Amino acid sequence: MNIICIYWKGDFRGRDFSGDDVWRLHETVSKHIDRPYDFYCLTNDMKSKVPGQKILLKHDWPGWWAKVELHRPDLPQGRTLYLDLDTHVIRSLQPILDFPGDLVMFPTKTPPRKIKTNRDRGLVYRYQSSVMLFDSGCEIMVKFYDRFRKNPYHWTSQFRSDQDLMGLWIPNQPMFPGKWLLKLASCRNISHPDKDVIIVTGQPTDTNFRNPVYASWLKEKVG
Repeated sequence: MNIICIYWKGDFRGRDFSGDDVWRLHETVSKHIDRPYDFYCLTNDMKSKVPGQKILLKHDWPGWWAKVELHRPDLPQGRTLYLDLDTHVIRSLQPILDFPGDLVMFPTKTPPRKIKTNRDRGLVYRYQSSVMLFDSGCEIMVKFYDRFRKNPYHWTSQFRSDQDLMGLWIPNQPMFPGKWLLKLASCRNISHPDKDVIIVTGQPTDTNFRNPVYASWLKEKVG
């Protein structure tokens, strides 16, 4: 099993990650994985001291647009799980790791009203790409990568993120059950997560994902 993350060094729309966040993610994965795995970090900072093996980002695509490089055909082969650096794993990853599909993501939890009003603003509400399970080098991902890199500056100017483009270009991919994922911003009035939640992710506007004041249970062993 491959576990991969992206550490793009720089400040992008308020996302300012560090090597410490890679270590935190590695720790939360190691607590909740039931099988041997190799850990990889795609990065533009090859001097950073992070766990696992570093892989150089080939393109200067900023912030979350660097996630398009997950579609590269030259990444380590095999079943691969990608996780955003603001991800907390709180229960066993087994249901996610055993889910079928060449590229699997979570569905968006955006309300229908918002979907309708933002449809023409480069926002395609289909997938949540903070967690992606895939067969590295599969045909649908390589085609996505090749299409994007022919005119990356056009796509980055027209759309908000990689997940919006995937929602438009490849809208029929399998998706995990939505109940397995909880957005951190939704935890404000939750004293304990539902028993089905495996992943908590996201960066709320009123606190930091590293220390969410309203979700102290993230620091506990859940499940």
